[in-house]
Amino acid sequence: MRVDALTRYDGGRREMWGAFGLGAIALALTGGGAIAAPREAAHGYLFAFAYWLSLCLGALLILSAFHASRARWPTVLRRPLEVMAACCPLFAVLFLPVALSMPLLFPWVDVSGELGSHARQLLEHKRPYLNVPFFLLRAVFYFAVWGAVGGLLYRWSVRQDAEPGISERGVRFTAWQRRLSAGALPGVVLCLSFASLDWLMSMEPLWQSTVYALYVACGAVVAALSMVAVLASGARGAGEFGALMGAPHFLRLGTLLLAFVCLWAYCGYSQFMLIWVASLPEEVTWYRARLDGGWLPVAVLLTVGHFVVPFFLLLSRRIKQSPRLLSGVAVGLLLMRAVDLYWLVVPALHPGRASFHWTCLSAWLGVGGLTVAACLALARGGYLVPVRDPFLLHSLRVPKS
Repeated sequence: MRVDALTRYDGGRREMWGAFGLGAIALALTGGGAIAAPREAAHGYLFAFAYWLSLCLGALLILSAFHASRARWPTVLRRPLEVMAACCPLFAVLFLPVALSMPLLFPWVDVSGELGSHARQLLEHKRPYLNVPFFLLRAVFYFAVWGAVGGLLYRWSVRQDAEPGISERGVRFTAWQRRLSAGALPGVVLCLSFASLDWLMSMEPLWQSTVYALYVACGAVVAALSMVAVLASGARGAGEFGALMGAPHFLRLGTLLLAFVCLWAYCGYSQFMLIWVASLPEEVTWYRARLDGGWLPVAVLLTVGHFVVPFFLLLSRRIKQSPRLLSGVAVGLLLMRAVDLYWLVVPALHPGRASFHWTCLSAWLGVGGLTVAACLALARGGYLVPVRDPFLLHSLRVPKS
């Protein structure tokens, strides 16, 4: 398919409003469920919030890495990453229920509860960092960084599309994106790392791990790559970006996915092995809460479904080159990402007792519906590939490797 045959994306209006309506209704149901079970609803919402935000932040990490490394081959698949990354400001609004539910989510907010004297003493030492005003101030800073970087990368790319051709002005937009990504990538990573510690690990503030943030970040990248693979496989019709992608693009996308699946598994195994060998009471409690009382099958499912099965499938060159087969693996990884975050969040509420509350599903649908609606709204009226990027033709001619 020729680049000059591409048209602007004007569809998706019905899907956009459908996703928005589903999201609004599901969040309203979650709010109703919070009246009867406030703690379950708060943890369910945090799980949903973390899942969909991780997709957008994973896209921002990948996009920034592509620009910073001056990679040319992923130009054709860059627009979905830009759209997802540009949705980060939406989560600043969606963070409000998390902020309002802090006493239900984080024991350090009120240390006068059921905590013992030793636990309260330990938390007092963490008070300079774990306090409500500083917690909220850090959240504002995180969203400001993510929103600024994602928004600028998307805006410059769209403005480049409006150029009459490959011009000197258009090339400057590419240079700006590369410079911003190279300079901002460390800040984006650090904000994601601290956000994972603030919003997830601090639900159990007496436990700590130096691998936790990297584990969460690798899972976010796996989810974002999986989403791109699914979208590329589904967008194979005339005028869609997937039609411009050949077997070499899917092969490289699948190879990246394999690398980050392995890195995610390595981080998870390293954390488990170090804590198991040390066998310190203040550390093993985190794993006991996620292995006892019915949680062990979930951990086994996560190991098999997020690493063992996709690892062996992605070793196959044929699977990685096939849009349909690669998207099948990617759908499984997206499901396993939900299992992963559920396993991180919910045991903090019910340690050692596997449980499921319907507000987890309603919150997931609610936050997901609004996220999909926002992505469709951003994509409408624009091209699905960066048509004026000076390296687009190079991307389309990626040789087989």
